[in-house]
Amino acid sequence: MPLRDTVAYNSMISGYAQSGRAEEALRLVRRMRELGVRPSAFTFSIVSSAVCSAPHGMQVHAAAVRHGSAQHNAVVGNTLVDMYRRVGLLEYAMRVFWSMNELDMVSMNSVMSVYKDDGQSSAVFECFRLTRGHGFSVDECSVSTVLTACTDIEDLAKGDQLLALCVKTGLLSNSIICSAVIGLLSMSDRLPDAVRLFEGLTKWDSETCNAMISCYARTGLMEQALGLFVIALRNAVLPTEFTFASVLRWSSCFGLMEQGTQIHALVCKCGFEDDMIVATALIDMYCKLGSLKHARKLFDSVCVKDLVLWNTMIIGLSQNGRGREALGVFWWMLDCGVKPDRITLFGALSACSLGGLVNEAMDIISLFKAKYHVVPGLEHYACVADMLSRAGLFREAEDLVQHKLQKCNTAALLNILEACMIQGDFAMAESIAENMLKLKPRSSLPYTVLARTYGARCKWESMARMWRSMEALGAKKAGECSWLCIKNEIHVFTSEEILHQGSEATYAVLDLLFWDMMDEISMMDCIHAPGCVDIIHTQDPKESKGFDCLQQFLDCTL
Repeated sequence: MPLRDTVAYNSMISGYAQSGRAEEALRLVRRMRELGVRPSAFTFSIVSSAVCSAPHGMQVHAAAVRHGSAQHNAVVGNTLVDMYRRVGLLEYAMRVFWSMNELDMVSMNSVMSVYKDDGQSSAVFECFRLTRGHGFSVDECSVSTVLTACTDIEDLAKGDQLLALCVKTGLLSNSIICSAVIGLLSMSDRLPDAVRLFEGLTKWDSETCNAMISCYARTGLMEQALGLFVIALRNAVLPTEFTFASVLRWSSCFGLMEQGTQIHALVCKCGFEDDMIVATALIDMYCKLGSLKHARKLFDSVCVKDLVLWNTMIIGLSQNGRGREALGVFWWMLDCGVKPDRITLFGALSACSLGGLVNEAMDIISLFKAKYHVVPGLEHYACVADMLSRAGLFREAEDLVQHKLQKCNTAALLNILEACMIQGDFAMAESIAENMLKLKPRSSLPYTVLARTYGARCKWESMARMWRSMEALGAKKAGECSWLCIKNEIHVFTSEEILHQGSEATYAVLDLLFWDMMDEISMMDCIHAPGCVDIIHTQDPKESKGFDCLQQFLDCTL
């Protein structure tokens, strides 16, 4: 073009901004100013909406102030507030808001989002009240922001008031509002209300399905979450990256590799394999399923890795017993210039704990304090206590618990307790379990551990006393759960469940197996023998093996 005016430059800048090329957009703004072409308010609104870094955002803000549009144009002010919110400079966002001479509903929505991101839920509520008091008509953005703030602090009273407002104004038919309401209901343990709201929708979309899948998963109903995901696909509801992230996060709980690989194939089919959120969820799933080969291959294929992806790989390797490899990834991350956080420190300490690398763990803690200014918290000291106990340093671990972990010493003591039981130090395990009993007298775990330690040391009366005390207090062992997949249907079994579909056939087969084992054992010898131990030693190996199987079966059923 031989003659380029402001409109022509704005069109080109808008094209760069919409395609995510913020650098080119900023370069073109500088070029038009050098040529004497005066930018308009629309120019600054376009550029500020595309900026993704704080230095560039401040440059745009300064230019808008010199132009005079930052204070006197609501559109420019709104985009500046949103820009500062995106780059994390919430204080600057509030300064821009209070300097604006003209406000509209978008301005109020922007400042409510700023307060929500900063965790100031009370300020969000006050801003919403002022918005309605000044005669602004609330929309789906403002209501969804306030609903999310209610969910964050679990304020059910205000949530119910907003729900009534949505019903009154007809906003409940909006998918964004409906999704926020479902999220609030799931956080307040009102799953039936969430299901009723979801089933009352005339049309499903990605937002509402994502919210309902997350609702099921958050309440522990992973089977229903996966079922809804399949139904949504059959109804042509296209999944988003958040859908896959939610489903992948919870599908690994079933430990079914086939379903996980099918979801991975669907991710590739929908074109989300390069999305950072989905890639992180896939790596986390493969690590939880124990398929480190697939997880590492996917991790290495990601060109640009963010901190969350690094942390996921480090923790995944640590949880699967690959402590050395996890530390290798940790040092690789530091060499790449990625700044670690508290989660990274936890993953590195977990890797050291598995390998008994006490000195390396102390060096890593010192490095985080000196170079990255990350102070270890309670979760980190709990990990160190676990590491010391795994290394056999039980006294040092218990001292650390007493001095550093007064607020969460129950979880830390549990780690030490497990290590004591594994290494056969029953005296130390007894001492720790007694301390846990003082902290949580109604928990079944201390009673169970004490009974086991007493039994291992032939203290039968003390063992019986523990079981009686546990029964008298009403402390019960945590329910156990297992599942298996038959013909693409997941069957979940819980302890003491007798009403599961097909339970009659299951228990009939167990009865047959039981009596089959009984036939292989000489019951008369069992009756006349002075003790089970003598029988095991006097019988032939085949009969002894059968008796052991029966004893294990009886132990499992008691």
